[in-house]
Amino acid sequence: MEFAERELEVRALRTALGECRGGAARIVVIEGAAGCGKSELIDSLAEWADADDLTLRAFGSPTERDLPLGLMRQLTGDAPAGALPEVSATPDGEPQVSAMREFQAALERLSSTTPVVISVDDVHHADSASLRYLQHIVRHSRSTRMLLVLTTPLHQDSQDASFGTELLRSRNVRRIRLRRLTPEGCRRVAATSPGPTPREALSGELHAISGGNPLLLRALLEEYRSAPATGDAFRPEQGGLFGQAVLTCLRHSGPRMLDLGAALAVLGDAYTPERAGRLLGVPAFTAAQSVASLSASGILSGHRFPHPHTQTAVLDQVPADVLAALHLRTGELLHVEGESVTRVSGHLITAAQLGGSLSALPWAVDVLREATEDLLTHSDPDRATQALELAHELSRDEQQRADIKTRLAAVTWRVNPGRAEKHLSAPLAVLRAGRLAAERLAPLAELLTCQGRVAEAGEVTSRILRETVAGSTGGEDRTGFGPRPDENAGVSGTRTENPRGPGEGRLAPGTESGTETTAAERFLRTTVLTDDTLEPVMRALRSLAYFGHPEQAAACCRELIAEAERQKAPAWQALFSSALAAVLLRLSDLHAAEEHACRALDCLPEQSSSAFVGSPTATLIRARTLMGDHAAVARQLHQPVSDTLFKSTHGLAYLRARGLYLLATHQLHAALGDFLEAGRLARSWGVDRPAVLPWRTDAADVLFRLGETQRARTLVEQQFADPDARRPWVRGISLRLRAVTSDPRQRLTLLNQSVDELSRSGDRVELARSLAELGRALRAVAEPARADAVIRRAWNLARECGAETLCEEFSPELGPEDRMRRRGAPEEFRSDLDTKLSDSERRVATLAASGYTNREISLKLHITVSTVEQHLTRVYRKLNITRRQDLPVDLHLAVSTAEAV
Repeated sequence: MEFAERELEVRALRTALGECRGGAARIVVIEGAAGCGKSELIDSLAEWADADDLTLRAFGSPTERDLPLGLMRQLTGDAPAGALPEVSATPDGEPQVSAMREFQAALERLSSTTPVVISVDDVHHADSASLRYLQHIVRHSRSTRMLLVLTTPLHQDSQDASFGTELLRSRNVRRIRLRRLTPEGCRRVAATSPGPTPREALSGELHAISGGNPLLLRALLEEYRSAPATGDAFRPEQGGLFGQAVLTCLRHSGPRMLDLGAALAVLGDAYTPERAGRLLGVPAFTAAQSVASLSASGILSGHRFPHPHTQTAVLDQVPADVLAALHLRTGELLHVEGESVTRVSGHLITAAQLGGSLSALPWAVDVLREATEDLLTHSDPDRATQALELAHELSRDEQQRADIKTRLAAVTWRVNPGRAEKHLSAPLAVLRAGRLAAERLAPLAELLTCQGRVAEAGEVTSRILRETVAGSTGGEDRTGFGPRPDENAGVSGTRTENPRGPGEGRLAPGTESGTETTAAERFLRTTVLTDDTLEPVMRALRSLAYFGHPEQAAACCRELIAEAERQKAPAWQALFSSALAAVLLRLSDLHAAEEHACRALDCLPEQSSSAFVGSPTATLIRARTLMGDHAAVARQLHQPVSDTLFKSTHGLAYLRARGLYLLATHQLHAALGDFLEAGRLARSWGVDRPAVLPWRTDAADVLFRLGETQRARTLVEQQFADPDARRPWVRGISLRLRAVTSDPRQRLTLLNQSVDELSRSGDRVELARSLAELGRALRAVAEPARADAVIRRAWNLARECGAETLCEEFSPELGPEDRMRRRGAPEEFRSDLDTKLSDSERRVATLAASGYTNREISLKLHITVSTVEQHLTRVYRKLNITRRQDLPVDLHLAVSTAEAV
């Protein structure tokens, strides 16, 4: 038998055997933790014995500790008949002194003719009478030819302290301590064991799992070699050889070791000997000694399991009700000692999951609620949700339960909006029964608003006005849609009113002020994202996106997405990704809007169960409609939606998006129905904001196409009367629709104004539409050259945005030469541009091809009008054309491609 890393110990034992044969009495005590090879080493004596040696063997057992002289009778049973006298004891179990002397004398007679080798495995389990015999042998065998080998574990009290003292007193005693294997020792064992040798990396993992315990290592190797070959990482089988070996080590390490292992797994870093002792009902010293015993065997490292597989092997043997009770007692113990509520709540939650009853813990609800905030601080929303759900289950107070449900809705919003929406049903029911306390109304209204349920939020707000703080929050807009921002205070603190955007309140039409949007941006830059600040953060984002600076809103959205990811809040990631998609759509970046809308949907579980899904879906539908991917939109519209979608503001965006798709596919009456329904809901909820939802001009566009000009004109004039019409985006769209019913000359003026307004809005898609209308108006008044240039510019803008639907719409209106050039690839012009035009000439030619006038080009490039004319003259000559209209439609694309190359 080969002993890895046991060479010194084997040599010491062989030396003792040799000295015994030479005429000296020797006593060897082999110490070691369970599973470290004590029995193997003592068993090797039988292999080393000669034919002349007399070998007597005995095995201590916990079941025979109360059987007087049971161990000594094992020894005498191995001796030749009549060689040793019968051992005896008094009626009370004590050995007779005369009998011990007679036994010792017989041993000496035997050893005079042959070496006597006595081995006792697990001597700590010997009965007290047998220990007296062994003690007598140790004391009186200094000159006999005898070898006495005993095995005993570390860190365990002997049944008889006097026997241990006798061993310490004797000069003949040599101690051999067996230690756990090193990583190199484990590798050697793995290499010399039967079967395939594990790879080097796995050898290290086997050492980590086994802790260097030879018994555990062999069990792991057996499992590894019998496991099917897969590419997955090796892990011990539940209830397999490794688990059985762990249990064996526990049983051989001392009493109640399985209970101790379970207690240590439950306590974790909260372990102290005193706490473990109180859980097990034993003195702290006993608990510490048992921990040291398990640590010596490698099952523990300090007081922790060195590997999760070891802990699993222990806990698999503990019944669920026992483990639940252990978690409950631990929670109580830590609560009494003033430990953190987070740690205490963890034990309460686990106990409940295992079926334990917390009804006898009156303090549990408060601890669980308090722990929620700490868990959220440490970005653990799942555990926070579990704490609140358990608190709600335990609470018997209606007001407290409603409060917990409201908080649960806020916390769940981080992960699952669908579940969050359902959590508010209970507090709403208490509200409608007239039993919800006044102090619980404001958080409920805030959450309903954040979920887009503005009608129900208004219901709660009305109750607040009636019963608690009448007038102090009157008309407050918590949606970004409703009452005019100039009726509210600016952004400040964490509970803000809606920040005003430019061109509102006392500002005259066409003027702008950045004060409110600057405040919104500053608020976003300085506010920490939490459940309480989520709603004002969203309002500030809407202020930037719809009433101020969408580019800044996009930058803030990206920062908030990263923060939501850091806080492990996927639903928040979806919320800000959806907001970013909407902003990018407003900026006419269709492909990016599509990408971020898809990301928002990918972050959400149970997509169809949440009304919030309507917002990113709406952006996705609008972007794909403009991109001409009508088949994908049709598939999206066939997906089921939440029952509550059209009871929330998310449904408004969805209705508009569906209406725009129906309009693009010439389903005019259906489109009109969606636009009018969106308007009806917006008005009924008090969130009718053309800057966000221009349903009147959407409906007017359909009515014009249906020939209902008067109804269309009425809707357009209503939108002009709205204060939002001061804003460039709303005003530009409204001017375009007003121009449709005006006489040709007035139409040109209105469309030029629309182009000017939309040029400042950042929405290139709407700008392209107005340019196309302007081109048609110019053609109607017999200005074909200008018309071609303007429509060319509209087509170029649509192409830049990826709006293939608009490109197809504008294409028939391009001149014959433009259509011919548009069909040619940009590569046709690349060589001419690279070799003939300078950078300055290319920039001027690009703007001219896009329909800009010479003066507009001079302002954009900061050069004089004369310089523009000179550049164009050289461009015409180099490209062999004679006029501006001959510049290729795709010139700007060819320039971009050439520069990229």
